[in-house]
Amino acid sequence: MLTGTAGLLRLLAEGDSRGTAVLVDLRDVPYAENPLFRHSIVHLLDNFAAQFQPEVVDVGRYAQVFLFTDTNAHPFIAKLKAVAADFAEQHMGAPRFSIHHLPHEAGRLSALLKRLVPVGAANAEDEAEAPALSAVEHQQLAGVQKLAVYEQVLAGADVSSLVRESPVWRWTPSGVWNLEFGEVTVALDHLERAVGTPLRRDPWLLEQITPVLDRRTIRHFQHEPSRLYSPHSMNLQWRSVLDPLFLDFVRDLTYDQRRNLIVEISAIGAGLTAEGLNEAIDTLRLWDCRIAIDHLSLRHEEPGYLPLEAVDYLKLDLMGIGGEGAVPPLPDWMRTFGVGRVVAIHPRDAGVLRACLGMGLVLVEQRDRPVG
Repeated sequence: MLTGTAGLLRLLAEGDSRGTAVLVDLRDVPYAENPLFRHSIVHLLDNFAAQFQPEVVDVGRYAQVFLFTDTNAHPFIAKLKAVAADFAEQHMGAPRFSIHHLPHEAGRLSALLKRLVPVGAANAEDEAEAPALSAVEHQQLAGVQKLAVYEQVLAGADVSSLVRESPVWRWTPSGVWNLEFGEVTVALDHLERAVGTPLRRDPWLLEQITPVLDRRTIRHFQHEPSRLYSPHSMNLQWRSVLDPLFLDFVRDLTYDQRRNLIVEISAIGAGLTAEGLNEAIDTLRLWDCRIAIDHLSLRHEEPGYLPLEAVDYLKLDLMGIGGEGAVPPLPDWMRTFGVGRVVAIHPRDAGVLRACLGMGLVLVEQRDRPVG
């Protein structure tokens, strides 16, 4: 059993080391200076490595050495390559790793270790005790670990089993409800049940996992191109619209498929700015996609920096609205935008639906065809 970097250096110097050593260095990973974020990555790697029972030596704050003596290191190395590819996909600095066959490459590994942690510091670290976490840090760490669980589940899940389609209906002058388009989303309640950990009640966790959900939704459309034989929408953060994954996806669509694709961007998305929103909308227009602004409410008395001239739909959340006669009036700017392009999301009961129709709204999102 090794006792830290100093013990590893002694082993290498004595020439008694055998097998394969994998040095993992996290210094290039964004936010690696945040111990909670760093710990989440280390935790994932340690959990995977544990099945192969290597000896693990922490090297300073940012690196680890995994020593494989009697087992094959190739599955672990393949995992590291997959992690690096995922980071690259997100345009993030990836964990660096190097492979050393012992004892022949013991000298090269020793030199790397000494650059990472000077010998004096290596000896001192063996005696230092890990600082205790505060109550707030424990809570944050629990959130990071929940995030890791969600990412692991999503990585192995068939996203088709988590997808839910919510129809948007149009009330026609002839008094018939026709299907306008279908909104495709990842059913968060299904995902929560699969993981066993609440997501929607944890704003930080939801914000962290949303980009992962966006990527899985895009891949779902890639694997199910028949969805775009008719109009369908997907919810994406504005940043996801600018991601190469989305651009590669939309580039392969036909013109008709792109016209059938409606991208819904939240009006209250994390980090949303006028510049970011305009860049995302310009990109969607370049590729002929249609655009909806989601998560608006009757309390939005002005459009702010929404570029309404480039938008096809507004989606109005009526959660919490009361019964008949209790629906506030539609803001003037929404009426100017066009009541025929404002979608009322989930009118709670028949009275609210009648009030919406009374305001001129003819688009309704709900699972079943409205009655009336």
